[in-house]
Amino acid sequence: MLRKVSLGLIVVLAACGSARVIQRTQSGGVIELSGDRGKAMEQANQEMASHCGPNNFTIVQEGEEAIGTDTYSREDTNSTDHTSRSGRTTTNDQTTQGQTSTRTATAWRVHYQCNGAGGPPPAGPGPAAGGPPPPPAGGDPGAPPAPPPGGGY
Repeated sequence: MLRKVSLGLIVVLAACGSARVIQRTQSGGVIELSGDRGKAMEQANQEMASHCGPNNFTIVQEGEEAIGTDTYSREDTNSTDHTSRSGRTTTNDQTTQGQTSTRTATAWRVHYQCNGAGGPPPAGPGPAAGGPPPPPAGGDPGAPPAPPPGGGY
């Protein structure tokens, strides 16, 4: 029973994936994926859509990137006992061997940019913002001229 539960837990954990925002600017960002790449990409798509708007982003780069180094150290100690022929003296010899290795640590990262970088334009005066509509570009040839500034009196 315990073996089945352990095996089930391993399968569930192997199927997990996550996305973590590494950097975010007004125009895009970088997301790091870990675990199951398909599941992590689903979460990354949600992050990008919440930042830029649904279907309003473009992935500009994706792949493994160097993020630093990992150093591993290992020591092996061997002990041997030597007993004299008479059985009276015992000698214990120990040898220790050490090994250190360094590798470049990598992570899968997705770089994206929001389409129309910077999001929607700010609301200015006009019908959408509740202000008066802007005057026509060419003006109305039949309309009287505008009064001079300052009231004229």
